[in-house]
Amino acid sequence: MADQLSSSKKSVFTTKRKRLEQDLEHITQEMYKRNLELAEINKMLSLLRAIDGLVLESQDSLQVLCSDICKAIVESKEYLFVSIFTKSPHHDKVDFAALNSIAGLPDQLRSDLSRMFVEGDNSWLAGGQTSTLLNLTPTITIKHINQLLNTDNFVIEELVKAIPAKSIYFVKLSARKRLVGVMAIGFSESLGELGAKDKAFMDRVSEAIGIAVDNKLLLLENEHVLRALKHSNEKLKALDEAKDEFISMASHQLRTPLTSMKGYVSMVLEGDAGKVSSMQRRLLDQAFVSSQRMVYLIADLLNVSRLRTGKFIIETKPTNLAKIVEEEISQLYETAKGRNLELTFNKPKNFPDLMLDETKIRQVVMNFTDNAIYYTPSGGHIKVIVEDKGESVEMRVEDDGLGVPKAEQHHLFSKFYRAGNAKKARPDGTGLGLFMAKKVVVAQGGNIIFHSQEGKGSIFGFSFAKTKLSPEAVESPK
Repeated sequence: MADQLSSSKKSVFTTKRKRLEQDLEHITQEMYKRNLELAEINKMLSLLRAIDGLVLESQDSLQVLCSDICKAIVESKEYLFVSIFTKSPHHDKVDFAALNSIAGLPDQLRSDLSRMFVEGDNSWLAGGQTSTLLNLTPTITIKHINQLLNTDNFVIEELVKAIPAKSIYFVKLSARKRLVGVMAIGFSESLGELGAKDKAFMDRVSEAIGIAVDNKLLLLENEHVLRALKHSNEKLKALDEAKDEFISMASHQLRTPLTSMKGYVSMVLEGDAGKVSSMQRRLLDQAFVSSQRMVYLIADLLNVSRLRTGKFIIETKPTNLAKIVEEEISQLYETAKGRNLELTFNKPKNFPDLMLDETKIRQVVMNFTDNAIYYTPSGGHIKVIVEDKGESVEMRVEDDGLGVPKAEQHHLFSKFYRAGNAKKARPDGTGLGLFMAKKVVVAQGGNIIFHSQEGKGSIFGFSFAKTKLSPEAVESPK
């Protein structure tokens, strides 16, 4: 009885031991499988890190980058070959060139491969399928590859001869929902279908390569745009210099005959050529004012040229602002009257002298008042004001004319800029008057005064601090 009990215990023990051994073997197999999976995942992560490193650190061309990526994949997975076709950075079509080199290829074939294009007008590239596998069998030949990719038959044939590939897996490279390339992976054996692990690997790697290629393409495109902008800027700079030279030359050539014309008109007005009738005087006054306006325009052109060359100089002397405003306004009364405008100026008494560039300030006064006359409709009013405000002096021209649109006011004192409504009212303007007015005022330590409301009128003027520009302060600086 004891022997039977002992035998039963041994049998149970043996059974448990076998179960434990089976469980241990199963666990060992599972651990082995998991280790293989972990090794595969580590290999993929290592490859993805290598690709990221190539993208971040590569300062080379797109061709070198793709070649390095292909090399990293081949070394990692021991594929027969990997080739990347990428879109040209300056080409609008969806055409792809092989920009990598494959180790072991003859030089001529490598050169041919680098010129091979995958055209984007075939069904696979244009369709929704992201990948495809081709086995090179008697029924699926090089012609099928040519039909799939629309490439050169000879290059594919030579490539297959040089590398004994039995299967080629093609996968699209995408980024930002657009196609940026194609990757081809060669296998040394025929595959019924790509294994799940390999397919997952390809899909994951293709995402990283697509982003890498797209980033490089964007970088190349940015570099191309920057070069184009630099070239355009150089051309614009040369054109600007040529324009300034022409303005300077034309202004100098125009100034001499215009001075003569103005002088002769002045002599006739003064009676040097005989008695002048009232009608003749009115016409000659208009001719004199127009010639004076031309003198100021030429002066503006010359000053623009001098600003460019650094020869714009302020020459100050004791100047009575009220007096020069009176003299300039007196030339415009007839013009304002002819346009049915009321132009008023009340000269203040005992106005202080300031150290100003008289000639250039006259240009500013004439410009502000002339603009008010041209941009105020018939029946309007223009008031010119000169005030001693204690610590400063101001000159303002106030009108109830067109006004300046609010959206355009910040551009108004830019060179050659004119507001849209001003262009319609006076198509022949240059856009230099306000630009030079600001330059003249600021260069003498003053400030521009400007307020405007479209359809209700404008105020243009300037102010100068008396403490800085009084003759005593200039002669005896502290």
